[in-house]
Amino acid sequence: MSKLKRNGIVLLTTVGLIMMLSLLILKSVDISKQYFDRSNEKGLFIQLNKSFLDALAILQKSSREIKDAQTLSVIVGLPIVLGTDNSDMNIVMNIDSAGGVININNLILSNNRTNEPLYNLLQSLLHEHQVINANFFLSLLLDAIDKDRNERAYASEAAFKDYRFNDGGINSKESFRYLLDYFVANGGDAKIYNIPWEDIIGFSGQNIDFNYIKEPLFTLIKKEYNLHSLNQDEIVSSYDELNIPSGDKEKLVALNIGFFSPRILCSIELFYLEQAKSFNFLYDMESKKVDYIETIF
Repeated sequence: MSKLKRNGIVLLTTVGLIMMLSLLILKSVDISKQYFDRSNEKGLFIQLNKSFLDALAILQKSSREIKDAQTLSVIVGLPIVLGTDNSDMNIVMNIDSAGGVININNLILSNNRTNEPLYNLLQSLLHEHQVINANFFLSLLLDAIDKDRNERAYASEAAFKDYRFNDGGINSKESFRYLLDYFVANGGDAKIYNIPWEDIIGFSGQNIDFNYIKEPLFTLIKKEYNLHSLNQDEIVSSYDELNIPSGDKEKLVALNIGFFSPRILCSIELFYLEQAKSFNFLYDMESKKVDYIETIF
């Protein structure tokens, strides 16, 4: 099959996915009218959850064809917006790549050793923001990710202080925030809060998608490895398209930087009169599983 024909089929498949999601939202608008006639507040909650379940079902059925950077780019950043005739209600769905950040849990390798390239990158980040006691914070992260209770530094096992904090991985924003607060409460530098963590780290996945690396992380990587000429000008599918020296390629490979991640971040926003609610979830197109859910009221 020629590349042009294959790209055409992939494009049609992706457009089909967008149409299915659009029809879902259009149907949701009609359903919502019935809910809101009974109870506005309850209707918002019911509709948000129903939209999530319906969208998830469509993604599980149709997203299997999204396997490369070019196909993913068709749906990323393309909002699906529909509403009622009188504009009293709108439903918006956005899809973004979730591969633009580092999985903080990759700081520990499968052989239980420290991931040195990632460790050094985070160390540079802390030094750049002039965080005092940076090594203690890194020890705190390592002890939160590994499964043992051996302290790398004094008081670096947060699980000893709070039974609600589980060792063996950092799996949510709440867990990471707990570690930030723990760090500051135990003599750490409050400048740790100034770092744009949401644009640098996440909590699942293996590879970073070069095409969607968040700007603060991209800038950090370029500075760390002196890759000042590296840019994200267009969607690329391989290192060959970057035209960089093999030595620079090795540095990026060491950070698990590739050109496609099956993880997408989906956001469903519901607006009714002066009320707004949103439902965010992280979906892995490869495993067909939801990794993270966040409801914002």
